[in-house]
Amino acid sequence: MLCYIVCGCCSKLLTIAGGDAMQITKKRSSAGCWQVGLFALLLAATSAGAQPSTWKPERVVEIIVGTAPGAAPDKTARAIQRLWQERGIFDGPVSVVNKPGGGNLIAWTYLNQHAGNGHYQMIGNLNVLISRAIGLSPYAHTDYTWIATLFDEFFAISVRADSPLANGRDLVARLQHDAGAVVIGVSTSIGGANHLSAALALQRAGIDPRRVKFVAFKGSAQSVTALLGGHVDAVSTAVSAVVPLMRSGQLRTITVSSPQRLGGPLATVPTWLEQGVQGTMTNFRAVIAPKGTDAAAVRFWEHRYAQLAKQDEWKKDLERNLWAENFLDAGKTVAAVTEYAAAVETLVGTLGLRKSP
Repeated sequence: MLCYIVCGCCSKLLTIAGGDAMQITKKRSSAGCWQVGLFALLLAATSAGAQPSTWKPERVVEIIVGTAPGAAPDKTARAIQRLWQERGIFDGPVSVVNKPGGGNLIAWTYLNQHAGNGHYQMIGNLNVLISRAIGLSPYAHTDYTWIATLFDEFFAISVRADSPLANGRDLVARLQHDAGAVVIGVSTSIGGANHLSAALALQRAGIDPRRVKFVAFKGSAQSVTALLGGHVDAVSTAVSAVVPLMRSGQLRTITVSSPQRLGGPLATVPTWLEQGVQGTMTNFRAVIAPKGTDAAAVRFWEHRYAQLAKQDEWKKDLERNLWAENFLDAGKTVAAVTEYAAAVETLVGTLGLRKSP
């Protein structure tokens, strides 16, 4: 962008080039030229800054999920894909790409293979921070570009409908007697959010979580299938992963990690707090992009997610899955995640989960 202005003291034409460089085509001969030149520079900078973002996707946009289809992050990604297109929020091609395995490490690595590319994004959660704190991931939270926070989710421990475990107290009592008596399925890894939620509650109930038999699966769908097949005795999952099977009567949820009772089919399920255990723990769902993603691309996607958060159908979807609405823009998300990262480091150390170098 070029701004042209005539100096009032010497009538010389001054040319100010927008952007990072400033060029004055005529030699300044008085203090007046300096003043006019400075005014023109400020005008040019202000005008340039006011220009709307021109970044737009030019090819297929990938929303990457670190679990198999059917898990909570996968459901989130597919809800975004559907509502973007149905509501005209973004009408370009969008593909949900599942990259399960390695406790999300395969997906994180794939994401950052496209550094600086705004066409790639991923549904991120506490696992981003936990895996780094434990020593399973080389990627810190600063190795991603954070777009927005979408909502919070809580954790549930569920059993088969015919299980003798009626509630969280029964589970604690069984494990206090024999820490290996109950096999608990989790996803996507030992040290992941689902595992850490259960481990935290059990540790605060006086049980050494390192002695409990946890088995990791690629996704919550697989851990729930193993539960129904009798291969594990309980599962620790995101709440949304078990709601359909609770409604069908195949599973019972015996406790949740929310600070107060949830609604819908979980209205009768007591929290850990109600059962005398300080087991409250929340998970966030946020959108991350590769490190170095341009600020214009961040603004483009931030705006789309802000629009999504206002949609009645999105709000109904949150309610249906018992997700707590909590939209945060990019700046607030970075601030919140920085605090979460410090808290997770402390928790992992307390539970003795950090891997030796």
